[in-house]
Amino acid sequence: MHSILKTTTTTTTIPTSGSITTSLITTDLLSTDIYDPRITRPFALIFLFIGSIGNSLSFIVFSQKPLRAYSTFRYLAYLSIVDLLVLYLGLGHLILHDYFLFDIREQNLFSCKLHTFLTYVTTHLSSWILTMVSIDRAIACTIVQLRKRFSRPKSADRIFMAMCLIISIINSHILLFMGSKERISLSSSSNISSYKDIIVCTHNTSAAYFQFFEKPYNIIDLFSYVLIPFLIMSMCAGIIAYRLFFSLNNSTVKILTNGKTRRGTRRAKQNSYMLFILNIVFILLLAPIALGQIFQDLNQEYRYRLFNSITLLLSYSNHALNFILYGVASPQFRLTLRQLLGAVVSSSTVKKSTACSQSSSDERSQSPSLKKHKIKNNKLIKQQQQQLSKLLVYLICVQLQYGIVLELDPTIMPLLLRLHLAHHQLNLVLLAQHGKVNT
Repeated sequence: MHSILKTTTTTTTIPTSGSITTSLITTDLLSTDIYDPRITRPFALIFLFIGSIGNSLSFIVFSQKPLRAYSTFRYLAYLSIVDLLVLYLGLGHLILHDYFLFDIREQNLFSCKLHTFLTYVTTHLSSWILTMVSIDRAIACTIVQLRKRFSRPKSADRIFMAMCLIISIINSHILLFMGSKERISLSSSSNISSYKDIIVCTHNTSAAYFQFFEKPYNIIDLFSYVLIPFLIMSMCAGIIAYRLFFSLNNSTVKILTNGKTRRGTRRAKQNSYMLFILNIVFILLLAPIALGQIFQDLNQEYRYRLFNSITLLLSYSNHALNFILYGVASPQFRLTLRQLLGAVVSSSTVKKSTACSQSSSDERSQSPSLKKHKIKNNKLIKQQQQQLSKLLVYLICVQLQYGIVLELDPTIMPLLLRLHLAHHQLNLVLLAQHGKVNT
């Protein structure tokens, strides 16, 4: 049997069991029968939108220097990228098919093989990354000697690369045998026939491969994607819960001697709480898929259309909503996210302040020229004032010596008055520039 998650991406072309058919009408009806589009369409868009933002932010947060120094957060950074790929490979394919009637697997044989291969690899890898996080935290809580060698960032990188290689090898048969190209007859009239080549993206390419895919590989898929991670996470969750609620509270606290040890123990407990919640959510969301795989009859899938639609959305919610779980369960994640958002906001305010400072600096750069211009005007005014003062003194001396003539002369007296007024106005201008005029 297929995993529910993969059925959406492998049964949109032909039935997953039975003989190969070239009837396009039958395939369209089957893809509608297995899932209810009225349920999957809106939620596919919602989960893809939320998962894109959440996993991108999670990867950025877990890649920050304070967090990437820990193996747990290194695994979760990889998990964010893999979950993002799962959403775009699965929900993106579903959205293109349901909204735009476009199937990427039907374009050519290479896209059929590659898309199917990546779908299986990323879903298996997502489950096993979370499983390795559970093992990492269980070892960190119990075995001190092994923790120093296993719970390190470099060890997490090596284990992730090893998992990618092993899972790719397990699913490599898809690249070799999945899908086939067939020719169908469109019409025939007067001894003239027209044909069309179509891509049949299914595992039913040969009797041997069909039997292998339906029996051994389907069991491998079920165990590797759901059951084995389910069992390992359950055991690790029990170990972590015991250490959290009993052992750490009774024994470890007595050994604490300094603030650094207290901070380390508090951080370990916070990470264990977060992982415990992730494990519980994983078990709850994927348990219906495991039950469906065990008890459903593959040839009667159309009878479980509502159940298949719900379990499909539950499985994708496991890849889309981890961001919310990180925020709820991990104080370190919340703190780093706030610091990151604060840095973004502060950088925007710094840009605004730098723009304002540049404008003010431009004003300051223009101020020396303005000062030079004012100084030059003041010098000219003072020179004019000195010349007028000399002329006034001269005229006053003349008036004292020849007062009668000046009083009777109608031309000299108005000139003297004008000179006196001009001298007074120059004084006012100088005093106003120095801020000494009150009125």
